[in-house]
Amino acid sequence: MPRLSLSHLLADETDRLRRYARSLVRGRDEAEDLVQETLLRGIERSSSWDPSRPLGPWLFAILHNLYASGIRRAQSRERALRHVGLLEPPRAAPGDPAAQAELSETLKALYDLPEDQRQVLVLVTLDDLSYEEAADRLDIPMGTLMSRLARGREALRQAVDREAIRPGGLKLVR
Repeated sequence: MPRLSLSHLLADETDRLRRYARSLVRGRDEAEDLVQETLLRGIERSSSWDPSRPLGPWLFAILHNLYASGIRRAQSRERALRHVGLLEPPRAAPGDPAAQAELSETLKALYDLPEDQRQVLVLVTLDDLSYEEAADRLDIPMGTLMSRLARGREALRQAVDREAIRPGGLKLVR
């Protein structure tokens, strides 16, 4: 069986990287930039990748590190923007207004979760990885993954429920 080139292997991982990046950042363009920077770093540092190991976890580590570095750089800017009221809530897709409100509240709650909980939730629920695959991707023990997942789900559930019943908030009736 012929060995695939790094560019072919990178192409195979791109969709998963995009999904993960979109879950970490609010904008599609920002997510695409993050993926492109990840792929560029992967190519530039290809000599540090061990071909006997899966490429996915290595790329996810690069993406995560780029994301974390960006967060650190943007924290002071974001605090200043939030202080003067220039940040907007996430936008929902067109459709039913009640569904848009629920989606917006859920996305806001997801973005407000601690990063470690948000990562686990995204990998297991949106990227549809098994618990073992998600633990491998994040390089954490299975028990840690399960704990973060449980805490993240509960925090997300409470945040969305609190949002729905606060004064002036929307309460969805089913």
